[in-house]
Amino acid sequence: MPREPIPDDVRRFVLTSIPSVPFVEAMLLFKALRGQPVETSKVAERLYIPEKAAAALVQQLAGARVVEGVAGEPSSFRYAPPDELGSVLDRLAHAYVHDLIGVTTLIHSRTERMAQQFADAFKFRKDT
Repeated sequence: MPREPIPDDVRRFVLTSIPSVPFVEAMLLFKALRGQPVETSKVAERLYIPEKAAAALVQQLAGARVVEGVAGEPSSFRYAPPDELGSVLDRLAHAYVHDLIGVTTLIHSRTERMAQQFADAFKFRKDT
């Protein structure tokens, strides 16, 4: 079965706004449990990462307005993106399910490009 192409708007969103595959995996977890409070310890458990890493990941999601904190529960969050962002995240989730390799390759290409740009900043150049 041929893979569906990743839509251009999703491709741009991934390249500009998705820092890592775990970010997408955590977003998908919150999306699947839409409206339900999820503790950071559950994120760690479900993604097989340390709790400290899960807490940092959830803070990234909160900063990106994908999740919001649950009142009275400092380590609990729920999926709550604004409508426009939610629509893009729905399309990203669809692309991720139907072309996991394509989306993860796109995410990794972004991080590899950023790492190369960082490394290039430290190259010594000969004065001519």
